[in-house]
Amino acid sequence: MPNDITKTILFLINGLGVASKDSFDIKFNNLMPNLSMLMGNYISSNIENINYNYKNGYRNFSLGNDLLPTYHRLENDTNFANNNTILSIAADAINNNTKVHLFCFLDNESVINQVFKIIDVLKTKGNFPIFIHTILRQKECLGYTPILNMLKKIEEKLTLYKNVEIGIVGGERIINKEQYYYLLSKELGEKWPDYTRKVNYSITKEIVPRELEPFYIHPGFKLQNNDIALFLNYEDVDCNEFIKKLRNVKLYTLFPMKAFSYAINIYEEIAPLDFFNKKLEQLHLKCLMLTTNDRIPNINYSFNGLKDVKSNNIEYMDINSKDLDLEKIVLSPYHLIIFDYDLESFKEIGKLKDFLMDLDDKIDQIYNLCDQNSYNMFISSVYGIYKEDYLVGVDKRVKLDYSLEVPVVMIDQKYPKSKYFLKYGNTYNLSNTIIYSITSDESIPHLIRKKGILSYFRD
Repeated sequence: MPNDITKTILFLINGLGVASKDSFDIKFNNLMPNLSMLMGNYISSNIENINYNYKNGYRNFSLGNDLLPTYHRLENDTNFANNNTILSIAADAINNNTKVHLFCFLDNESVINQVFKIIDVLKTKGNFPIFIHTILRQKECLGYTPILNMLKKIEEKLTLYKNVEIGIVGGERIINKEQYYYLLSKELGEKWPDYTRKVNYSITKEIVPRELEPFYIHPGFKLQNNDIALFLNYEDVDCNEFIKKLRNVKLYTLFPMKAFSYAINIYEEIAPLDFFNKKLEQLHLKCLMLTTNDRIPNINYSFNGLKDVKSNNIEYMDINSKDLDLEKIVLSPYHLIIFDYDLESFKEIGKLKDFLMDLDDKIDQIYNLCDQNSYNMFISSVYGIYKEDYLVGVDKRVKLDYSLEVPVVMIDQKYPKSKYFLKYGNTYNLSNTIIYSITSDESIPHLIRKKGILSYFRD
């Protein structure tokens, strides 16, 4: 291995994150003394988490964006008034006397601009009803203030149009539940025309936006045969079970839904310009990924820039193989070795604790090998677990919410904890930091900062 290259190990405990105050506490520190020791002796920090499953987690780790490039195409499209798909939606609604249901996240002003860019074109073609159904993703009650501002801004804009209303408002965690579809299809559920009261009530009950029970603001949205459902910004929300229930509805989407080939896309999917394997290829780095066989296609897809191709720079190995030899793997001639473990599937607290203690033993073995051979090591997660489930051993349904942030431990002798720290970032920034750790190439952006006042002002 060249002198300017340092072998690096990434040990992922996916699902591991910073617990919310109302989450069941697994007490990772008690179960994992070796991990706790490393967090105390080396640089450790928390980084932002925007993902709740490994598919989106690896996509963000590789691509650095939870919104795929097609979103930006909509914003920059100066000829959108002639978009054939949008024109066909209008024609369908007019010819069949049906409604258009526009589902969108309510994340920021850009989303509102996207929504009204579409509505502007649709309303020039006819006076069919359009309902905007907003999905909330915010993780903290503080998010309600901008949500209220955005809802008010939408209502102000709607005064310029006829027959366009806000329909359902609800959290992303609810969209796959029966109550969400029941509200849409039956128009039976909570009605809050004064949505400020609903929000204030939710704040007092400490119900975060993404868990908000669905309610509606304006009636008349009941789903009927041949209605049109148009999904924007759906990509980071798992709404597959909800979409499966949409029978006899014409389905349109901003960009391709791989699980629903019959959905008509406004745009084709645009290939990303940069992704994890492209960096490996450019730097002539070889990576070994240890994961389960069922995850290989999805991880490989993300690592290769949303392409289902075999990479010459990444090899895969079954992490559950009985013949796994940690020492042989760590000493193998790869520049980067990734161990991909996951907490998602555990439903028995006893088995989960045993698993964590086993991982802690593996961390100890790998750390000692890295220390003996002057390798670098990172311990982290590409997503934080979030679910409400019945855990055997707890004897009740509990909330597991480790989704706000995920931890990072960086073990690199060049960067002692007394002199360096990790700037706050996300898993994409971590990905680049790992590449930097291997190469020491200063042109690669990274999170490592030298302690001192000026370090906080560095981009």
